[in-house]
Amino acid sequence: GSMVRLPNKRSDPGYYDTVVNPIDIMKIQQKLKTDEYDTMEDLKADFELMVSNTKLYYKRGSPEYRDAQELENLLGKAVGSVMAGEDPSQTLGDREDSDLGEFLEELFGAIMTAADSTEPSRLLNIVFQLLPSRKRYPEYYEHISDPMDLKTVAEKIQKGEYKEIPELEKDLQLIFSNARSFNEPGSQIYKDAGVLSKLAKSRTADCVASLVARQARGSRSSRRQSRQVYSQGIAALQYEDSESESDEDSDLEDMDGSTDPMWKLYSAVRNFTTERGVEIAEVFLSLPSKRELPDYYQTITQPISLNQIRRKIRNGEYPTLQHLGEDLEIMFNNCKTYNRQDSKLWKDGNKLQKFFNTKLEELLEGGDEISAPATPAPAPEKM
Repeated sequence: GSMVRLPNKRSDPGYYDTVVNPIDIMKIQQKLKTDEYDTMEDLKADFELMVSNTKLYYKRGSPEYRDAQELENLLGKAVGSVMAGEDPSQTLGDREDSDLGEFLEELFGAIMTAADSTEPSRLLNIVFQLLPSRKRYPEYYEHISDPMDLKTVAEKIQKGEYKEIPELEKDLQLIFSNARSFNEPGSQIYKDAGVLSKLAKSRTADCVASLVARQARGSRSSRRQSRQVYSQGIAALQYEDSESESDEDSDLEDMDGSTDPMWKLYSAVRNFTTERGVEIAEVFLSLPSKRELPDYYQTITQPISLNQIRRKIRNGEYPTLQHLGEDLEIMFNNCKTYNRQDSKLWKDGNKLQKFFNTKLEELLEGGDEISAPATPAPAPEKM
């Protein structure tokens, strides 16, 4: 790891007391990209400096010392091949892309298999697989300028868009920094993002060092051939539209003219518009998908949506108007429990809840028949 990234000055100050001219692979890559090397000898000198620094500080026989020896051997072969007018990628093996692909999968797999240290059955990656719904969380896209999720990362792995391991780490870190920027510091997703961020950093260093060592040996490691490939399955995930709402419009036509107090209450909530004429109930029609927001179902013990309530009215499952009111109250309280008070969804839920309570009181005071089950809407439910 020390040749990929220099040791942290705070955690390993002794390195900088011993090594006068520190340099790592990241610095060499940066100098290559900015054309700072005039000759092959200049590039070779930096690699030799990096190797000698490592062998100077680390004990003989240590993993870091052995990596330096292997890199030194590889460097000699590569320079010799270039001087002879040969293609070093052919001399050292033509598997560079497949080797890179294996280590990209290894890094991605580390994120996919990371689990909660106190609850090993809970994988940390689930909530980062798919970006939140734009309809349900428009403020996320107002706050986050560069959205990223594991599905997009997996697609880029599958398409071969990453040319080096740190490029993959950059996208992973973007996912986790976005999560920490948008969510409250004490929330579970904030904590999980911190754990995965540290894991991505350490495993990137390991994978870069191992890839260099692999190329130095000039042989494929059979240890990794049986590793599970995660990117293909995650790349194939679909952004889900929670549950179907295809039968909603036909039902609304039937309930609009209904004299049943239950349909009156439901219709009033469903069709509520703000002072500016904006309908805000649509987001309550369906529950968030379990893949999109798995922690919702860990936080909310009685999830319910307007579509579910509509079906219960149709099936005559509410003995009284008050029973219907209880489910609507649960739905709004769920919204306010899960979402931040400064979010649009919380504010819409609060506004709709106040309107619902006023409408319920109005219907109860109006003396409507409230003890009999609601009359089912005549339209059959569509499959």
